[in-house]
Parts: sequence; structure tokens; C-alpha cells
Amino acid sequence: MANISHFYDGQMRRYIVQFVRMMSNFQYQTGKNKDGNQDLIKVPVRYGDINRQVANILRQGSENALVSVPQMAAYISNLALDRPRVMEPTHVDKIHVRERSYDAETKTYSGTQGNQHTIERIMPVPFTLTMNCDLFSNNTDQKLQILEQLLVLFNPALELQTTDNWLDWTSLSYVELSDITFSSRTIPNGTDDEIDIATLQFTIPIWLTPPAKIKKLGVIEKIVASIYDEDASAVDINGLVGGDLLSRQEITFGNYGLYVEGGTLGYTIRLLQSKETLSEATGDNVAHVSLKKADAKTDSQLVYGKEIMWDTVLGAYGKITAGLSKVKLETAITTANNEDTITYVTGVIAEHPSEGHLLMFTVDTDSVPTNTVPQFAKIIDPTVTGPTGSEINGTRYLITQEIGTDLHDLHITTLTHDGTNTVTATTSTVHELSVGDTVRVSGATPNYYNGTIGVLAVPSTTQFTFSTVLPTSAAASSSVPTADTSGTTAAGGIYVVPSPLVSPANGPIKGYTNRASSAWGSLVASESDIIQYNSITSKWNVDFDSSNVTNVQYSTNDTNGVQFKWTGTQWQKSWEGEYEPGDWILDL
Repeated sequence: MANISHFYDGQMRRYIVQFVRMMSNFQYQTGKNKDGNQDLIKVPVRYGDINRQVANILRQGSENALVSVPQMAAYISNLALDRPRVMEPTHVDKIHVRERSYDAETKTYSGTQGNQHTIERIMPVPFTLTMNCDLFSNNTDQKLQILEQLLVLFNPALELQTTDNWLDWTSLSYVELSDITFSSRTIPNGTDDEIDIATLQFTIPIWLTPPAKIKKLGVIEKIVASIYDEDASAVDINGLVGGDLLSRQEITFGNYGLYVEGGTLGYTIRLLQSKETLSEATGDNVAHVSLKKADAKTDSQLVYGKEIMWDTVLGAYGKITAGLSKVKLETAITTANNEDTITYVTGVIAEHPSEGHLLMFTVDTDSVPTNTVPQFAKIIDPTVTGPTGSEINGTRYLITQEIGTDLHDLHITTLTHDGTNTVTATTSTVHELSVGDTVRVSGATPNYYNGTIGVLAVPSTTQFTFSTVLPTSAAASSSVPTADTSGTTAAGGIYVVPSPLVSPANGPIKGYTNRASSAWGSLVASESDIIQYNSITSKWNVDFDSSNVTNVQYSTNDTNGVQFKWTGTQWQKSWEGEYEPGDWILDL
């Protein structure tokens, strides 16, 4: 069954209203008044079938109320599908229109051009509408006066127009007189003042049409051509032979790129010239090499090309309406199942208060990828910026340089799992560790033993324990393929139940800890790690171990609200940066 949204446009009601108007304004003559002039009285028209009108007359026709005649009553007697007029049902008629520019503040139209629209009109369905008109009169002279005025109009028919909208291709029709019953009945029966009813029958060929689809045309920012689907909005090539032959061509108006960045006023967007059109000249046309979005880190990005004013580009297509016009940024994301997909980061745009080459961009937060790693306070270079001493429990930093360069080998001989979520490491020499110290384990099998861990307990001078709970479930999904998801902890980590419980001697197991004097204590961390402060132990630990996470993750900088994406090898801005031609859409 087709699923269609509710709509009601009052199409049949308009035909009824026009029919009633057509039957209105007829008059009859009663005689001369005291001045010797003819009195003409207008005949009222009501909607309702004969039974309702008769019942009303009978209720009012008492000694205390006078019966109002003559009068006419119009009503629908039949509606039938007109099969011979059915046309191609899949036909869609398209009309391109341009409206005058509208000023929302003054609520007036100007003489300049405004937005463009495309109206797609769907093929209407033909019906034959049968209308009856009952003429109530209490003498033959009344009936003849009214009929004579009415009947001469239908030679052969009377044209009917339901709307003055020139885009409505179903507004014109005609009314044809098909039958006359001079006297169909009289009421009330058995009285001297009987009311006679004459019935006229009319046929009207009408059309009932589905709602038209109106598309607001903005800049022609992308044209997608497909050999399978005209609009290429949803092409499913599964099961198609030769699916690799699918042809797509994407074109952006002016071949402009787009650059998105945050600022003191919020996000702004600017146009970028095509690299092919740049010259190495000086002045306004000086060419700057732009970092690709995939290579952008935390530093400010350069853009290329001269400043391009938005109003000069959009003049031929329409104007921006604050709060309604949108920009969509094509962004590749990775789902929780580690599947790559294409989505759009969207937001509304408005004119910049002072810069004509910029637009303000308010992002729809629901369109931004969801964080998979807890937010961090800020990005720091730990070799330049140390802890302030005022950090609270759970403070997190994303670091751009490694911490702990003077590593000491602990000479781990065995790793023994207790079957729940704790591993006991045994060393061949005194390890000199305390609770909260960090150790980088490598060379162990299974792989989930490896990584940067925090010391959980110190049973002896040659033994220490650490937990197999990983900092995030997202990290566990990539580095612990044997994870027992039924053992999810309250903190969101996953513990594993390994087999065998003792790591086999598959090469030397190495454990390194930092023995150098550092503002970060004995912390061992790599570039791109996220470290977290533990107020109970007064030590810093690695919470996001970049060396042990290979799938895509997302996290946001609390300081400026910028979201970052971990690609498996580096952090980069999630959706801010440069978009090449074809990777963005402007919807005016």
C-alpha cells in the first residue's frame, strides 16, 4: 500500500463554491411598489440536498413563521471516475519560476529578483461531478421568471474557474446542463399553499490533483548524473552486474572550494578559488597553499586564493535568508561497527556582520559525529606546559609530544591473569614501582596485555598488578578482539577472559617505566595520547593509548568546542577545514 502524507486542499469544495456563485444573483419580479417602480427580489441559494431543504421548510412553515420562497438549493448528486480522460499517470510537469525579492522586515516585495523555485506538477485524476439545483417556488410565474434567466446561459455550457493561480493546471472546467425535471414534487402535501420544486441537473468534468512538489533553487552547487537513477539520491547497485560501471559526475558552481573554521564570533565559511585558476602573482591574487583537511592538525590552516564576496557569486541565484538557508558539508565518518560511510554536517548560514567574503555558520549539533572518547580539557605540549597543580580528579589533556624519554626495562618474565580483570606481572629484578605509576608493556601474547597501563597494586618488590579494563569500550573493540562484552564495567571499559591465562613465552616481554625526573612524575606517554589526572594517587595516567587504538575515534576539546577525529595514526579536526568542489552543498 502506498504511504502518502495527509493533505487537504479543498479542491471539491472550490467547485461547489463556484457552482453556488454561478446560481446566485438571479432575481424575480413581484409587482410595483408604492412609487410605481418594479420590485426585484434576489433569490437566495443554499447548499443541501432536497430532503434537508424540505425538512427546513416544513419546520418553519407554521402559522408563526412564513416560508421563504422562491429559493434554490445546490448539492452533489454523484461523483464518478472519468476513465476516458485518464492520461499518463507517471507524467510530471516541471515549471521554473522566479519570485520577486521579499523584505521580511517591511513585509513588501521589491522590484529585484528573489529566489527561484521549481514546481513539479503531478498528473491529476479526472472525475465527472454531477450537481443538482432545486428551485423552490410557490407559483408558476416565479418559476418561469427564474428558469428563463438561468437556462439561456448554457449554450452549450458555462465556463468555471476555481482559482486564479496560473500554476494550477486544473483550475478551468465547464458546467453543462444535462437534465431538467420541471416539477419533481410539491410540499407540503394536502395544503392550499403548496411549494413546487423544479430540479436541474448539471455535469462538471473536474480534476483532483496531488500536492505539487516545490523545490527552492539555490546555487547550482552539485549536479549528479547516474546511468541508473536520474537524481542519484539513492542508488542501490547491490546485485547489479557491472556495478563498477556506475557513472557519477559532480560539479560545483564556479568550481569553488569551501573553508570552514571557528572564531570569536563562531564558525565562518569562505569560498576558495579553484587551484587551476590561481596565478603566482602578488597582491590580491597571491596563491597560498592550503593544507588538506586530512592533514590538518591543531595549527591554523592557510587558505588559497583572493577574498571572494558572497553577494557577487550568489547574485544570479537568490539571496541568503537568515535562519533558513543552509550549508551541508560532505563528511566521511566511521560507525561503531568500524564501517565507513558518507554523511553531511549541516548548519544554517547568515551574513557576516562586517566581512562580505565570510558567512556565519551555525552547526546543527545533531549532524556532528558522536564522541566515542570522553572530552579533554585542552591540547598541550607537555615539554613546554606542565601540570598547574590545581587540576581536579579526571582532568584530561591531549598531548602533542611524548612524555618519559628515559625508559627503564623492568625485565618482565611472566604475565598471569586471575580470570577476571587483573593481571599480575612478575619481574626478574626489583621493579621499584608504586601504585599509580605507568608501565608500557610490549611483546606479550595475547595482544590485550600490551599497552600503557597504570600500576594497580604492588604485592612484592618483583610483582605488580594492573587491570585489563581498557580506558574506553571503543578502544577495546579494536585492540581486544576476544573481549567478553558481558563483563562491561560501570566505567565503560571491557575486561577480557583470556586463554591461556599465562602469557606464553613468545619472545621477551618488555616493561618500561620512566625513571627520569619530570613534572609529570613517572608518566610514560606517547604523542597523541590523552592523559588523565588521578587525585587519589596524585599521579597522571594514560587514558587513551594512541599506540593501541587503530580504529576511528572522536573527541572534543572542551576549551573551544572543536571536535577532533583519531584516524588510527593521528588526530585531526573532525569536520572543520577545507572542502573541495563537489564536497559541499548550498541550500538557499
